[in-house]
Amino acid sequence: MKSNTLLTTSISHFINDGSTWYLPITFTFLIEFLGISKLMIGILGGIFFGISALASPLITRLADRTQRYSFMMGIGILVWGVSLIAFGLSIEADSLIAIIGSVALAGFSSAFYHPLGAAMLSLEYKGSAGTALGINGSMGSLGRSLYPTISLVLFDLFYKNIMLSSLVLGVVAIVASLPAFFLKEVKIKEEEEDPKEKNGQSNKGMLRGTMIVVIVLTVIALLRSVFTQGISQFLPTLLVYNYGYSYNVSLGETISIALAAAVVGQPLLGILSDKIGRRTIFGISTAGAVISMLLFLSFPNLVYLAAFGFFTFSAFPLMLSLVGDFVPRNSAGFANSLVWGLGVTGGGVIGPIVMGIVSQITNLVFASYVVTIVGLLSAVLVLAIPKPPKRSKVPLFG
Repeated sequence: MKSNTLLTTSISHFINDGSTWYLPITFTFLIEFLGISKLMIGILGGIFFGISALASPLITRLADRTQRYSFMMGIGILVWGVSLIAFGLSIEADSLIAIIGSVALAGFSSAFYHPLGAAMLSLEYKGSAGTALGINGSMGSLGRSLYPTISLVLFDLFYKNIMLSSLVLGVVAIVASLPAFFLKEVKIKEEEEDPKEKNGQSNKGMLRGTMIVVIVLTVIALLRSVFTQGISQFLPTLLVYNYGYSYNVSLGETISIALAAAVVGQPLLGILSDKIGRRTIFGISTAGAVISMLLFLSFPNLVYLAAFGFFTFSAFPLMLSLVGDFVPRNSAGFANSLVWGLGVTGGGVIGPIVMGIVSQITNLVFASYVVTIVGLLSAVLVLAIPKPPKRSKVPLFG
């Protein structure tokens, strides 16, 4: 049933995105209590996204060939749990090499969910994928919004013991991975495999046009991610070092409030993308993220930070359902891996490193302005995306 696919991918999205936000929270701990430099934190962020970018196309290409999307998604969440436990142990051992290794393993695990989850929902829901991805995406947003507070509550509960906090979250991820291994795989129907039937074009013409769009989307995704991931990886540190926050539960609550706006934003913008157009809403969301961050940096207010969270984390239902409108469905996983894996994740490599280098020379506020300007360029380039063709729609639940 479609609802089982939506439920299982939503649980995985919650764990994946929540675990991803555990890293920036802990990076601030490394700066505050272990004296690791901001430049090194930027490098760690770059390693995380770099490994993910390299692994994503290989993983999803294998999934496309085997059509075992759910099984491989489960492996990704399982490895997330192992990497979190390893991360906590490496911090307890105060070993930079071990920390780097565990962050690299976390990056590998993060390569699985987004392209695989999006492919499963695109195959299952077809033309209604924007709405399904919006609902699914809200669970990712919920994970992102809750994990900062959960992480710091555990930190206080275990008397500032990061190892125990990581252990708890790692075990939760391992348990949450189990349903994916028992979910019935979504299969590609034969009539969906031949793009000739869609518009009468040859395979060669379809491939050429599709690849141009995928390349444009990948460039936009990369520039947007330089901005969003550069800010996100250093957001807790920015609040502590430049806006007077302490490393305690109040820091987690502030970030949670900011990110919680996307819980509503994901399904809302996903529905609007089905009705108004994915390209239009995607452009609005990208421009909105840039404007809200510029406002926050100039006039620090939680409202602007919440607006940043609302617009920034709408990218999942908008960008990946937009990809699904252009590519043949039997290539959905691979196309998603290019846009998300090389674009979003590749930008995630550059953004934190740029933030680390610039903040080491000047300060985090100036570094934030620098990457925000890069985000503005990505908003302008959205105009280069052609109008997507219409796809058939199916009921959302059934």
